[in-house]
Amino acid sequence: MVALTTSQLTVARDCDRSVVTRARSAAPLRLLAPASTGRAAWVYQSSLGGGFVGRDAIDLTVDVAAGARLFLTSQAGTKVYRGAAARCRIDATVGDDAVLIAWPDPIACFAGAAFDQHQRFRLAASAALISVDAWTAGRVAHGECWQLDRLALRTEVELDGAAVLDEAMVLSPAHGELAVRLAGARACATIVLAGARFAATAQAIAETIAAWPITAEPRCAASVWPWGAVIRIAAAATEPLAAAIHLLIGGAVRDVLAADPFARKW
Repeated sequence: MVALTTSQLTVARDCDRSVVTRARSAAPLRLLAPASTGRAAWVYQSSLGGGFVGRDAIDLTVDVAAGARLFLTSQAGTKVYRGAAARCRIDATVGDDAVLIAWPDPIACFAGAAFDQHQRFRLAASAALISVDAWTAGRVAHGECWQLDRLALRTEVELDGAAVLDEAMVLSPAHGELAVRLAGARACATIVLAGARFAATAQAIAETIAAWPITAEPRCAASVWPWGAVIRIAAAATEPLAAAIHLLIGGAVRDVLAADPFARKW
């Protein structure tokens, strides 16, 4: 039987700060909203079991009201345990002049695990988004490298009612041996920036990546669009992947939040 969870998170602006006005969650999902510095609300997604097991299914609806700012992350990496066939859905609405930073830790699928994630972001005309979607080869230290059964990730972005991005990726050994196809990469990420607030940041990131030597590690690529940008990173390990993400978007995130959410995370 599928353990279906419908959760809701609402963030509103209160003077010069953002506050959580609603946080409804049920097992296996837990929403943790500690007091934060800066202007944004910080919310951490957690799990009683430390990850996805069996046929766990989570649906999370997020509403970032006009003028509010939300940093949505995870307490730790998202583990999808051996034999699981789990899924996660996030449906977020971001109001006028509001900002959503969705930056969880990477997904790690154990051997034989399957995970399906679908994120939909609906932005008002003056809203802004940074979304980080990262995943790793699994428990490499235990000899498991790309031994997952299936990883399917889909991201949709709407800006002022118009669809600007709808992309999907499926990793499965059914399409060929993953370790060979990924050519040494053991950690990957897709970063999406959307909204006028991040237009200059998107252009600066593209210029930074274009200036890197062609043999530089990790490998990065950026595509800039009128609505924002999509950045892709492939690294040989999780640590250089994390370092590259922080290098590219860390400054913009700190500016929006008026604080560094990673300063004391580890």
